[in-house]
Order: sequence, then structure tokens, then C-alpha cells
Amino acid sequence: MTNGRRRWPLLLTIAAAGLLTFTGCAAAPESSPTPTFIDPLVHATAQPPTPAPARVVSLGDSLMSGYNLPPEEAWPVLLGARARVDLTNLACPGMGFVVQGNCGTSYAGFVPAVAALQPQLLIVESSSNDFWEDGDEIRSDTADTVDQLHAAAPDARIVGLSTIWNDDPDVPDDTAVTSDALRDAVQAVGGTFVDVGQPLAGHPEWMQGDDVHPTQRGQRAIEQTVMSALQDAGVLP
Repeated sequence: MTNGRRRWPLLLTIAAAGLLTFTGCAAAPESSPTPTFIDPLVHATAQPPTPAPARVVSLGDSLMSGYNLPPEEAWPVLLGARARVDLTNLACPGMGFVVQGNCGTSYAGFVPAVAALQPQLLIVESSSNDFWEDGDEIRSDTADTVDQLHAAAPDARIVGLSTIWNDDPDVPDDTAVTSDALRDAVQAVGGTFVDVGQPLAGHPEWMQGDDVHPTQRGQRAIEQTVMSALQDAGVLP
């Protein structure tokens, strides 16, 4: 909420006299602890800070669900706690835009849940589960699903994330196929695509024994990388 009438005493010296604008954040719903925010001091030449969205939904695969780990160790949950937002994690192992996962559906099956939640920010990751599928099908299904998500939550800012591979620095070419498909689909609906690189590359100690799913340390590495990338893109403060 922006308060255009708030005045500070002579604690600050401002070269140009005028009104200071402070940007705060709405409290999270009662189901989540209400965070406490401190109004930042805004200098005369500074831009207003980006407000944190009150409702965030993440949609993705086993990397996002925190496979074989406690749910609270999944990187979106860690990000939600650090960013102090109310986050719902709609992630399912084995799922992609084309491939059906352990939940018996592809990403498109979660469109009704997104419609019910009406997030302000929707974070969608492209998935390695779609590797080796037909490229045209990947592009078509990705575009169709993103269109459905946009129609289901028209006020949400949709942010697409590039595909994260494992610790192997030799990243498969399919990574570009899945990432580019999501980039094009998200940008077509006015969303934002963020390339988060490969935060697990070169760190076999961050991988579980299957060499596919990250450990708790690997999940933290993904969260830190994604948080930084979203801040750089102006998505989160």
C-alpha cells in the first residue's frame, strides 16, 4: 500500500522539499504467519521498491516438489519463507508440459487449482521430464498450457524458469528445447522468462544417490539462484 501523505520529521535532509513515498506490503492471508515489514527510506533519486506479491503459486516437477525430502525443504517453500510471501507449491514428480507425472496429469491438469488460488505471481518451470519428446509437441503443449494458465488467472504475473539439469556440466541439447518453448509461451502472454542457469552443475555432493534429484543442500542452491534471478528481473524485492 502506498502512502503519499506520510511525512518524516527532520531526521533526514532532503535536497528537494516534497512528499516522500513509502511502499509497503499487504499482510499475508490468515492461514500464514503475518510477516513484519519495515518501510525502507526512499531517497529523492531512488525508485520505489518492488512490492512483494501476497499470493504466489509455483508449478513444476520433482525438482520443485523436493522429491524424497520433507516438503518444507523444496526450493519454492524455502523461497516463499525468505521472500515472506504466501506460497502454494503445486509440483508433482515426473510431470512436464507433455509427460504425465505421478499425479496422473501434465501441467495442464493443475489449471483448475491455479484458477481457484488466483495468485498474483505464478512461477512455472520447464522440465527435463519432457526431454526426448517431439520438439513440436513440446512447443505446442507448452503454449497451450500457458494460455490456459493465463486465462485461469488473468491478473497473475506469469514467470517461466529455464530447465534445471543435474550436476553434470555437459547439459543436454533438450534443455534448450524445453526452455525455449516456455520462454516463447510466457512472453506471448506478457509474462517474464528467467534463465536461472545450472545451479547444480559441478556439485555431485548436492545430488541424491539417483543423480537426478538434489539433496537439501542442492535445494538451497536452487532457491538462492532463483531468488537472486527473480530479484534481478524485478519480480521480487
